[in-house]
Amino acid sequence: MKNFILGSIALLFSMQGSAFAASLASIPVCQEGKPECLNLVIQEMERRYEPLEAQRDRDGIFALSYLRTTEALQRLINTVGFDNPASVVQEDALFADYYFRAYDDYHKGANVPAAWKIAFDAAENKTVSGGGNLVLGTSAHILRDLPLMLYELSQRGILVSYDDHNRFNQVLNRFNVLPELAQKYDPTIDDADVPGTEDDLQRFQIVALWRELAFRNYEKLRSAKSDNERALVVAEIEGLSTATAITLFEAFKNPTSPVTVPEPETAPVLLVLGGVWVSVIGIKQFKKKCS
Repeated sequence: MKNFILGSIALLFSMQGSAFAASLASIPVCQEGKPECLNLVIQEMERRYEPLEAQRDRDGIFALSYLRTTEALQRLINTVGFDNPASVVQEDALFADYYFRAYDDYHKGANVPAAWKIAFDAAENKTVSGGGNLVLGTSAHILRDLPLMLYELSQRGILVSYDDHNRFNQVLNRFNVLPELAQKYDPTIDDADVPGTEDDLQRFQIVALWRELAFRNYEKLRSAKSDNERALVVAEIEGLSTATAITLFEAFKNPTSPVTVPEPETAPVLLVLGGVWVSVIGIKQFKKKCS
């Protein structure tokens, strides 16, 4: 536990300088939050996705879902009613950087956050269903990356309001990528997808819940009164995202797979936190909806 928290402190102190050399967030139009930035984010996502699709690489499942999400944001940026659309664009660019960095580090053999390692390992080894690949990537990016990214953004003087954070949920609820993922990767992904919007709403509720937890953890980072207190919040974030990834992996793993994700030493402590229990409520129903 001590080593985990010390590592979290190191992570926290490195966050302001965490953007890598090719960071989208460092490009002037993205720094200014101009709509043109979304074109650059989409272009980079497409560039990265194309070889994954060509190889039917399971990493392509989350990558395609993320690409379609960004395309939806581009279509809806002026119609959702964001109070500060520039901050949402700035958030989008930095958020994409977090994913790109984790992906690149993993495939270079570098250390990555535990939630991302579980997700990338599952894609590489095909130890979960296609629906599992989708939710593992989604949960890692939201529960782990989103609060840290929002805090880093705030350190740059850019605040995304809670109202705009919730308005983004409208974007997520206006498209359905499951049929495309089923056609390209795993036909079981949309087995439970039925005409109408009721099942889409049920599926979306878990994602909305994760986003709510992420924003609350971001608020904890901002309100922490010391670096040590803030580091404990980072440790909580890492523990929450890892515990959720473990739960999802076990729920979606292939029946023939002998692989079991080991439980980190911090999970027993962090699992008692109410947020973790809330985040895994309905996982079995979520599995039925996404696999």
